[in-house]
Amino acid sequence: MARVIPDLIDGEVRLSTQGDSVRRLFKVEELSGAAAGRLAQAVRASGIPTIGAAHPALPGVRATDVRASATNDPRVAIVEVTYAIPSTSSSATTGGTSVSIVADLYTEETTSDINGNRIVTTFFSTSSSGFGSFSSSVSTQAHRIEVQRPTFSVQYSRTEGAAPLNLARFYAGRVNSGAFLGEAADRWLCNIDSSQESANSHRVRYTFTLNQSGWQAVIEHNSAGIIPASANAVNGIQTAQVYRRANFSALRLPPI
Repeated sequence: MARVIPDLIDGEVRLSTQGDSVRRLFKVEELSGAAAGRLAQAVRASGIPTIGAAHPALPGVRATDVRASATNDPRVAIVEVTYAIPSTSSSATTGGTSVSIVADLYTEETTSDINGNRIVTTFFSTSSSGFGSFSSSVSTQAHRIEVQRPTFSVQYSRTEGAAPLNLARFYAGRVNSGAFLGEAADRWLCNIDSSQESANSHRVRYTFTLNQSGWQAVIEHNSAGIIPASANAVNGIQTAQVYRRANFSALRLPPI
């Protein structure tokens, strides 16, 4: 029986305008039988991926070409398997990847108007201090009101060769570390789920939910609704990083 040694060190990853590809090399030993049939035996050996097989590590990548080459040893052949990486064209469905967009509204409290100005009420009071003299004071009170905010989710779905356990552990619950889908860092929150289609086929869904204000926490000083006179954009407002960041472009999802 032929013995397969996978992933020789001189494989290849190719990026080009004509489409990206990954090449894996396998060494098949202990071939037997007629010389004319040994290369055919090599490409059909147990452990050699078939056309359409998913790449074991790269999501969304499938085998498109399998070929065998002879070596100086008639009992040994090299099998080259080429995988296609999904194109990054603007099509909503690319390389088996489907894209859907979900919009919804949610209720949020805000202390600012659409221009970013704090919503406050100013109070003026005057009191008598006796002997015909008066004193006046000014105080301000912040207000919180409920508004309806839009929320958008972009969902990518594609078939992959393995359950996305490691991907989910790393990406789920993280926000984008840099520009992604036209938005700045910290605005897209990732989640991942999947369903198994067959032994080596899993339908994986990547969901990115947009928060146009950013997912990191914004903490405002608010003591009984009173804003101190010294409060400004620096004093009284703090942004805290509460979500870890990740580079979502590494998932090689097509743009919208």
